[in-house]
Amino acid sequence: MDYLEPYREAAKEHGGSFYATLWRSREGQQLRFNTMCNGIDFSDVSILDVGCGLGDFANYLLDQQIPFSSFRGIDAMEQMISEAKSKSLPRCTFSIGDVIENEDLLQGFDWITMSGTLNAMPQALAMELISKAFSACTIGVAYNFLSNQCKPNLEEDLNPASRFDTVQMLEQAFNLTRNVTFDQSYLDGHDATIILQKVQD
Repeated sequence: MDYLEPYREAAKEHGGSFYATLWRSREGQQLRFNTMCNGIDFSDVSILDVGCGLGDFANYLLDQQIPFSSFRGIDAMEQMISEAKSKSLPRCTFSIGDVIENEDLLQGFDWITMSGTLNAMPQALAMELISKAFSACTIGVAYNFLSNQCKPNLEEDLNPASRFDTVQMLEQAFNLTRNVTFDQSYLDGHDATIILQKVQD
């Protein structure tokens, strides 16, 4: 898939390292993780982390002593998965996989998380993945993306990422469920997090 090409190039240059994940900074990554955990109780649930990279979200949950029942990280980049596996994190497994090519990988989890995963995708493809993930999960989906509802910077170079139409993302969210959490209060509005939960009638 074309959206994976920037990660392939980064992996060739940097191997299985933080720089190959295309995160700008660890601080920004931590803020995104914080935002997800502020909106979700991950206790006693199974988690699928799509585009898990080096397993940083699993590390974060363990450092925060969040008692999730199980964590599966999947990533299309073999170098990332090899590094994540080498950490031998408790209650965590990691495997190579591309959910765009094989949506069956989404099945069987309470929560599906995607942090930074959507950034190099076209918005239409990202929205399609969100819909499939929400159908597959038993509780909910959490994801972040670069928002177009921030103070504009005409000189910014986000390549290979791009900003999404945040209003469209919210419209999709409310079409999927009435239980929607939205947060753009971190990173000066540069980023946005949406959390979708299924409604138990």
